[in-house]
Amino acid sequence: MKNRIMHQFILMGIVCSIAVGQYKEGNRIVTLSKYYLKPWRTVDGGDWKEREKLFDENRKKMDIRDNLLVSSNVLYHYLSGTSNEVVVLNEWNSIVDADESIKTRGDRRKKGWPNKKTREEFQKKHGKYWAGGHTDMGNYELETKLLKRRKKKMKENTIFAIQEFTMAPMSEIEGGSGEERDKYLQEWFDKVVMKDDRVLSQMMLNHYWSGTAGSNGWPVLIVTEFASMDELLDEDLSKLLESGWPDEKERKAFQERHRAYWGQYTHTDMGIYYNNVNQQKNAK
Repeated sequence: MKNRIMHQFILMGIVCSIAVGQYKEGNRIVTLSKYYLKPWRTVDGGDWKEREKLFDENRKKMDIRDNLLVSSNVLYHYLSGTSNEVVVLNEWNSIVDADESIKTRGDRRKKGWPNKKTREEFQKKHGKYWAGGHTDMGNYELETKLLKRRKKKMKENTIFAIQEFTMAPMSEIEGGSGEERDKYLQEWFDKVVMKDDRVLSQMMLNHYWSGTAGSNGWPVLIVTEFASMDELLDEDLSKLLESGWPDEKERKAFQERHRAYWGQYTHTDMGIYYNNVNQQKNAK
């Protein structure tokens, strides 16, 4: 009963934050959650091929077939963080859809495995590879105007980088405004991100209703997908910058202003992960 009341209280708080204008029309919700694997060699009867098969089946029946879920990625440890951590990135049209999707997981489970005995056996096999519990990393507002989707279907797993930036407080930007900031962000996105073939996809995630934001700046996550580590490490933007702003003086002026809004590009690398393309749900 207490959990239900707390759940309703949290949902009410989210709805209220939407009502006061924190959530922009047309934007969507992204949740980031962290789960923990057991080393498969320590699992009784564990086998990495069985684990992959079970995980693929569970994703297909529980998430990929979820009509309320817009897109979803399962991100496994690659070069940073702890090796047993798995990050799940889910995209929803609204927090209401996210709530409904979570509440109807039981129905999808019954539909995916109609036979009770088969369903229970699968859950037991699937569950033995997980340490249990999870960490909510945050709930974010997806800027759909600054969203780049991957156009091609990948056969090989891709690389995801998650970085946290802090947008500078407007009080620190001489003559700055929200309108000008949005203009600079959009221009950079159109001329650089969208034309950079190394970037398969990218999300800009704004502070929503978790975490900290205020006088010290506004936290923003940038989630970028690459085909390989070589693509990720190739940071040369010179040709894109010259093409986007042919006049050198204008180019330098733009970069200086853009950099100011982005807090001089100071950031935290939250992690580099590999994205399992077989377990990914792509937006339609």
